[in-house]
Amino acid sequence: MRSSPAAVRPTTTSRRHGVMLRLVGAGVMLTVMADTTATTLAVGVLKYTPAGAGMPLGDLVWLTSAAFIPIAALLATAGRWADLFGRRRVLAVGLVVFVLGGIATVAVEPWSYVLAARAVQGAGAAAMIPASLGLLLGELPESQRRGAIALWSSASGLGCLLMQAGGGWLAATVGWRALFLPNVVIGVLLLIACVGLPAGKRGNTKGVPDVLGAWLLAAGIAVIVLAISKAMAWGTDVLWLGLAALALIGGALAQARHHRLPAIDLALWRRPRFVWGWLATWGFGALSYGLLTVQPLYLLHLGYPMLEVAMWLTPTSVAVVVTSFLAGKLVKRVGAYGLIYAGSLLCGGACVLVLTQAGPTVWGLIASVVVGMGVGALAPGTSVATTLAARPHQYASAVGAATMARMVGGAVGVAVVSVVIDHPFMTGPFAGLAGALALCVAISVLIGALALTKITRQRPDPGDVMVKVPRRMLLELRMTLATVAAEADALLPVETRAPSAPPSANLSAAPHTDHVPRPRAAEPGPLAGTRGHTN
Repeated sequence: MRSSPAAVRPTTTSRRHGVMLRLVGAGVMLTVMADTTATTLAVGVLKYTPAGAGMPLGDLVWLTSAAFIPIAALLATAGRWADLFGRRRVLAVGLVVFVLGGIATVAVEPWSYVLAARAVQGAGAAAMIPASLGLLLGELPESQRRGAIALWSSASGLGCLLMQAGGGWLAATVGWRALFLPNVVIGVLLLIACVGLPAGKRGNTKGVPDVLGAWLLAAGIAVIVLAISKAMAWGTDVLWLGLAALALIGGALAQARHHRLPAIDLALWRRPRFVWGWLATWGFGALSYGLLTVQPLYLLHLGYPMLEVAMWLTPTSVAVVVTSFLAGKLVKRVGAYGLIYAGSLLCGGACVLVLTQAGPTVWGLIASVVVGMGVGALAPGTSVATTLAARPHQYASAVGAATMARMVGGAVGVAVVSVVIDHPFMTGPFAGLAGALALCVAISVLIGALALTKITRQRPDPGDVMVKVPRRMLLELRMTLATVAAEADALLPVETRAPSAPPSANLSAAPHTDHVPRPRAAEPGPLAGTRGHTN
């Protein structure tokens, strides 16, 4: 019997939506990571060209921090809004803001305007990231979610690879501003593709979101990064900035406790699994973005032209893409924290190997590949550890909070690395860069210790109430109960058994036929239809 077109259409539509969801989700992470890589390359170009030679590195890295701060501060709020008001809608708004910020970054001239344009791009990316993965997890079946997370994470490595491969040519031939043009083009294409996406589920809660809490959180993170970047220049005065940051973040948390639609979903923080994943993600952000900043600066410091720098960085990105894909396949076997432990071990070992070399050698190239493998294992491991710790209605909120951890760690990591490079605590011709690598080793050790602690303390999360019982076990239990009931019925005396068909002669001879016992009607249930079949 042939299926009607009406019966086939939903399956075809679901497959088309699944493909579009994966493409757009991967495209969002590719664009965001390519944009981040563009800023790290631009910082290196400005540091060693007349355009930014007079600026300290601590000021130049604000090209990166200016985007990181709004991403980190608005991710949790944007994820919350995506869960409440529609994930496709929030994704489209974020893409529009991101594209406009990219155009302004390329067009404006004053440095303060450039930083403002980068902040606008960061605000757009903050909406894009949780809405894209929230759509993936909310629309795909549960069996496909781990693979979707792995694809979403590995796309970041592909974005880094493409920007490092082509960004060197753009920066060398056109200029550092040209590094941001490809992201504008991809953003426009993703905005057009949003038309083919499902609208996504939205909550039934009505009300005004916590805008004040979002601003307090953004200001608190900005003050933290400013305090770290100016720690050496301002001395003990940065302690006042630290107190101000604590007050601002405390105000954001107070708003979250009392607001009906808070900027931060505090329910996530009551789940121990999410807290562990958040801490690991924070460390991953500090490590990965710190390494992204150190690598081009190290090669440019040696006098390599931008094209050769891109060639040296490309193997790292290739390793990230390949390892992320393989890690997505292995996460079911080794677990999320197994990947996190392996990734931290690889990154830390590679940094130690680089510290033993006097310059770019074959061992240095091997170390760069190992760094890519470590980052490729950490990306899906931290994503799975945090995202799948949430409830289905909290997916976008969890993505926002987890990526916020990665961006906050990245902003802090970039700021600390720039301070260490400008004010080295080690000696030698590469004192600042060696100190930054030693700092990355320390962060790797901390991440590995956290993951190892979690692996050795595998306890069920008290918030998890789902118990999966295989259908086969239920069927076997039903058959066993039916057999026991039949055997018990066979052991009863004959006169006490329920007659299956009383003889008509006995019925006619009985003086009071109304009192003749009749068989009980079969009751609905798992044993219905099994009682009395003793053979």
